[in-house]
Amino acid sequence: MSDSPPKALFEKIFEENNAKVYRFAFKLTNDASRAQEITQLCFVRLWENINEVKKDQDIFPLLFVYVKHLVIDESRKLYRERKALSQAAQDQPHSTGSGENVFLQKEFSSQLVKLVERMPEQRRHVYTLSRDHGYSHKQIGEELSISPATVKNHLTAALQYIRKELSHHFYVDIERRK
Repeated sequence: MSDSPPKALFEKIFEENNAKVYRFAFKLTNDASRAQEITQLCFVRLWENINEVKKDQDIFPLLFVYVKHLVIDESRKLYRERKALSQAAQDQPHSTGSGENVFLQKEFSSQLVKLVERMPEQRRHVYTLSRDHGYSHKQIGEELSISPATVKNHLTAALQYIRKELSHHFYVDIERRK
């Protein structure tokens, strides 16, 4: 087996550093599910570059950089999403122009951003790629290395969560408003 030495090296690195990477990710995000997602993505990135790792190399600095970059990337995505939602809210025509409509739109956008931020990272990525970037289930699956069925499950769960939470917050039946 030609992949046995890299696999053994990866397993050793994973066992020695998994807890440290998680703690660091948690410290940066202050969210257990996001920290777990970032930890997993960190080790996926390591696996993709395992052939560049030397056997006796101190790997934690590299993992540290991976985690920092993943958190920064996630923060940028959240910023872009907030900005897009804010822009969309501003671009919506106001039927009466009343202050109440403006307030409700801003409140709705604010709540939607908060709900998306609270989703697990993978679900948030699926939702963002689908709704903000217009990717198909197949494209999202290729981008995130998951099956289109898993993409559909994540998207369904995300939309159900959003509907449920928004209907509680705004005391409306969102299904009837379609």
